[in-house]
Amino acid sequence: MDVALLEVTAVLYLLATGSFIIYLFLPRDFLSRFSPLLLLAGLIIHTSALGVHFFQTGFPAVTQFREALSFFSWLMVAVYLLVQLRYRLTVLGSFIAPLAFLMSLAAFAFGTGSEELPPALKTYWLPLHVTLAFLGNAVFALAFGVSLMYLLQEYQLKNKKMTGLYKRFPSLETLDRLNYVFLVWGFPLMTLGILTGSMWAGIHWGNYWSWEPRQISSAITWILYGALLQGRITAGLRGKKAALLTMVGFAVVLGSFLWGDSVFPSRHSGSFE
Repeated sequence: MDVALLEVTAVLYLLATGSFIIYLFLPRDFLSRFSPLLLLAGLIIHTSALGVHFFQTGFPAVTQFREALSFFSWLMVAVYLLVQLRYRLTVLGSFIAPLAFLMSLAAFAFGTGSEELPPALKTYWLPLHVTLAFLGNAVFALAFGVSLMYLLQEYQLKNKKMTGLYKRFPSLETLDRLNYVFLVWGFPLMTLGILTGSMWAGIHWGNYWSWEPRQISSAITWILYGALLQGRITAGLRGKKAALLTMVGFAVVLGSFLWGDSVFPSRHSGSFE
């Protein structure tokens, strides 16, 4: 049942992607309202799919890689829609909707069967740790989106190419401020995700840190985003450099997420008891 709902979710995310992209080149008030509504419809169906999975299995859909992909995209869409209520950043949906669709689509490529939950993952620490960590990553995805928009907008201004996108994108000052806001929210969430993961490891395995590749990449990402946020607060780091570093940080996050456990099996996948 949850598989069929996920298929509908992917279709709605695809339709939302098309609607957002059309809005980029054909700005209409109707599309600025309709595109987020399509994404919201997908989120509702997606939430139903996650709920069905939970009631069928008794645990959240985050234990397998395909489930993690789905959960990540769900949180990313939810965070974007909340931001949309506050800032009316319809244009940002043009970057978030395609990513959510691709992640939902990729989830099907890794199979649809359910597996027995490893004993190490049968704990309340699992949803707490994963939700906090993925929430931080979802906020960083939005920071990535506004950083990419910043670079595109700066390129247009620098080369005096005032295309239609120039009118749709917020000002450089607004994009830079949003980058900072997302970093301020994302970094504490990521920190809490790492701390809950370490506490879980300490309670279950007896050591809080084991230098696994996933933990090392998380530490590198935490240091990078921490240095970036510190630079913004104390050293006046902003603009193009801040945007580039934000995108590098999210590239590390995405790379670790997509290839971490597939290349280096670890406790995150329940491979070790």
